Amino acid sequence: MPKKPRRGYKMISFKAYHDSDADILDWWEGCAEGERSEALRDLIRERLGLGMKPAKRLSIPELSVLQHDTAWIRQALTDMPAWLESYLHDLAARPTVQTIPVSAAPPGAGGMADNESQRRSKRIQDRGW
Repeated sequence: MPKKPRRGYKMISFKAYHDSDADILDWWEGCAEGERSEALRDLIRERLGLGMKPAKRLSIPELSVLQHDTAWIRQALTDMPAWLESYLHDLAARPTVQTIPVSAAPPGAGGMADNESQRRSKRIQDRGW
């Protein structure tokens, strides 16, 4: 059986510093050994606007929705502090509304004569409510 020719390649490397690139190093250590190169290729292609190679990716519609929702949540959380600050500033700038306390009207002040008011009260008591 003839040997399969080896693919040509070029090694690309870069430095990641423990103090300023700790987030990248944490991600790197979290990747499985065989997935690191593929993940970097995908990141570079995405940054270049080329997209990922469709032949090597599963087509799971739920995963696409999850990715979209996650991006939306990330953006909303990023925008939230500025939005809250603006909302509170607008709220503080609104004029305050003065409320006028309403007191209970004395019996008979609602347009009924005292005897009519008493008659209705007695009628309610007689009903057993």
